[in-house]
Amino acid sequence: MAGWRRLMALGLVLAPFPALAQQPPPVDPQLYQYLAETPVTLLEWGMLRLGRDMQAAVTALSLDGGRNGTAKVKTGTLFRPFDRRVVAYVSLPVAGKARSLEQCQEIYGLLRENLLAGAPGGLSGPPWYLQRLFGADTRSGRPEPFGEMLVEMVLLEVTLRVPEAENFTPGSKNTICAGKLDQEQAAEIQPWRPPPPP
Repeated sequence: MAGWRRLMALGLVLAPFPALAQQPPPVDPQLYQYLAETPVTLLEWGMLRLGRDMQAAVTALSLDGGRNGTAKVKTGTLFRPFDRRVVAYVSLPVAGKARSLEQCQEIYGLLRENLLAGAPGGLSGPPWYLQRLFGADTRSGRPEPFGEMLVEMVLLEVTLRVPEAENFTPGSKNTICAGKLDQEQAAEIQPWRPPPPP
């Protein structure tokens, strides 16, 4: 018994009773107040949900190499303030000649198809899907046509990037393609650079 108490005193054994266990320090009230009182916008909420759907699509299509895959896939959403666009992106390392526009467009098509899987067919699918992500139950004050405006705002972007092993290979470059969700085929785009200052 004395040995048990000695180990507890040294902090090598956790106390068996909650009353004896050390309690964590209280949460800073300013932090709690900030988190509890800062509202989430529909833009943030929609981007969060779109990012979740992108991750689910990447997993469903095994672009991440499956559970034990080694491919370092990056996916998510970001907001570009200069043109007020939401970009849903996936970036994955692709070796050599497989880093082609055709491969980029194929992955874009698979992702687009996966995102729109539960939406109505035809041109009404993308607006319906995006309204579901970015919309609220109330329609008062929202601009119309809401769904079509969201289609113009949201881009799906695929980047086939140079893997680390090829970083110093002459002529190696990323292949990037993007499109709106109402476009069946993505267009090749040049790597984004910030606009020049006015």
